[in-house]
Amino acid sequence: MHYPLKGWKVFNLVVTYHNDVKEAVVSKPVPVEEVMQGFEHIHPRARRVIEHGSNWKLWVLCDRTPVERWIDWRVALLGDAAHPMLQYLAQGACMAMEDAVTLAELVAAYPGDIDKAFRTYQALRIPHTARVQLGSREIGKFIYHPGGAAALVRNSVLKSWTPNEYYDRLSWLYGGSILPPAAAA
Repeated sequence: MHYPLKGWKVFNLVVTYHNDVKEAVVSKPVPVEEVMQGFEHIHPRARRVIEHGSNWKLWVLCDRTPVERWIDWRVALLGDAAHPMLQYLAQGACMAMEDAVTLAELVAAYPGDIDKAFRTYQALRIPHTARVQLGSREIGKFIYHPGGAAALVRNSVLKSWTPNEYYDRLSWLYGGSILPPAAAA
């Protein structure tokens, strides 16, 4: 993935691959040669884009199985503290904002009853964010990083879908509100 910054003078270039790193790493400088080790198999044009990169940093992506409890007395978790997720659905920040809006709306909807607001928040948000967490993990495995026959299956399935069928499959993520109708109003 790449996108322009500073009026198209600088680009942020992000590459991901599985490398079985077991410890957390944040912003560790790495040479382009190390980055290229994960991309011997890709098209030469894509490799050339990577070769243009500089100032590479290694970040280990963190994933955790969804949990069933985000609240403890007067503390409620939201965002990555409650549901860290891989980047493949590009929803980490979105889920944090949805959490914050949902929590604010429910606190306003149940004045003086923070316990009910927190319990309702947790009951509403966990199924949705867990679906995003697990879906992001799976789309990484089966859409972004499959190999061999799995890549052939992916290509065949995606070619068979019309744009509308693809959009319909994502409507659960981008459409509607998870707030109950009274709170959404």
